[in-house]
Amino acid sequence: MSSPVPSAQRSANRARVVRALRERGALSRRALTEIGLSRSTVKSVIEELLDDGTIREVSGGDRPVGTGRPPTLVGLKGDLGVAVGIEIANGVVRAGICDTAQDLLLHDAVPVDDHTPPEATLMTAATLVGAMLDRLGIGKDRVLGVGVAMPGPIQRNTGVNGRATTLKPWVNVNPQATAAGVLRLPLVVGNDANFAALAETTWGVARGMRDIAYVYTASGIGVGFILGGALYVGANGTAGELGHTTIDENGEVCQCGGRGCLNTLANADSITRKLWRSHHDRLSIADVIRMAQLGDVGCRRVIADAGRHIGLAAANMYNLLDPELIVLGGNLAAAGEILLAPLRESMARRAIHAGEVLPPVVVGALDEHSVVVLGAAAAVLRDADRFPLPTHPTR
Repeated sequence: MSSPVPSAQRSANRARVVRALRERGALSRRALTEIGLSRSTVKSVIEELLDDGTIREVSGGDRPVGTGRPPTLVGLKGDLGVAVGIEIANGVVRAGICDTAQDLLLHDAVPVDDHTPPEATLMTAATLVGAMLDRLGIGKDRVLGVGVAMPGPIQRNTGVNGRATTLKPWVNVNPQATAAGVLRLPLVVGNDANFAALAETTWGVARGMRDIAYVYTASGIGVGFILGGALYVGANGTAGELGHTTIDENGEVCQCGGRGCLNTLANADSITRKLWRSHHDRLSIADVIRMAQLGDVGCRRVIADAGRHIGLAAANMYNLLDPELIVLGGNLAAAGEILLAPLRESMARRAIHAGEVLPPVVVGALDEHSVVVLGAAAAVLRDADRFPLPTHPTR
């Protein structure tokens, strides 16, 4: 007769299963043995979690014909609480609310002026989130936590926004401390590209992958790295500032003070500025992409040029980190192959494994209006230590 499992060990096993489901979504019982638990332990823990209403069984989806029935998966129930994602971006504040089953319940946005002080911008965000919770009939007591995404690097040692931040009122501001005073909820603050990378590994084309680079194009160009299955931000929080890598030593002066940064050659503002003289109009990047897709040769040319510049930077990034997938997201992603084809060509000429197998470079599955807020919510859903689930879930 086997001896009963000590209560401390049972709690630890339960926590490991819940953590895996928070990080990876619904999983098969077999997949749960890969976290280091035996089949019998997984079976026992699942029975306990099913019984107390923490998890539910869900369909495993479709399988190819002739391969048998899909496995039944287990995942967290959606009524254990919600995670809020907020994106503070240039000209807009976006917010999204996800439940613990990783379903997006609501997504909304409001315009803001880029010169608005941080406290006022966060008050706008708090009002937006409060209205969204009211629409869903969810009280603030059900909010596990809030993820707040910022453009630009956040210094890891001080928590202060660096000078590369594209929202200038936020430079030298501690967004964690400022947001805590306004939102008054448990929160985590991070870079927008980093959170977007979390979103694509949770819901998108990089789901289940352990080494990816997510190139996020907005006012600047940043990269979110998932390395070894974990978000990598660097020793001081500035990893992934691809837009501030030097492409032309004698080029235009960047806002960061450097010359010839990728941002000066390939971000949305640089692309649209190149068309002012030829097109006699100040087009938006969405206009440029639409016109390029309709065949405008000038618009196609400037997008292709941007792709080549990004490809040069991506080759250097690949040579250093060797990701298994590179994902493009943000406001340039809609250009698709007009940008990606020259990007891949440029990268292949410069990557150390040119002529061999390079990682696929693809457009992300999540659109630019939701990817960052989803990632900010994912940062909450995945962090079992900082944002614990209720001890006694509602049934």
